[in-house]
Amino acid sequence: MVEMLFEVDYALKVNGNFYTVFKEFVFADSVSECWSKVEPIRQELELKNKQQIHIFIGD
Repeated sequence: MVEMLFEVDYALKVNGNFYTVFKEFVFADSVSECWSKVEPIRQELELKNKQQIHIFIGD
């Protein structure tokens, strides 16, 4: 299977607007695999920021 390159934005929601706090590119076979790779990073960022972090995955 050919891996795809996904752009991942980690964002905070402030007053109804999303603001990117971290961005990375991830190679994965699917969006599901990409999600499983970035979820631990999201959890770590939430601990550091003490706020909910949202993940947006694009190709």
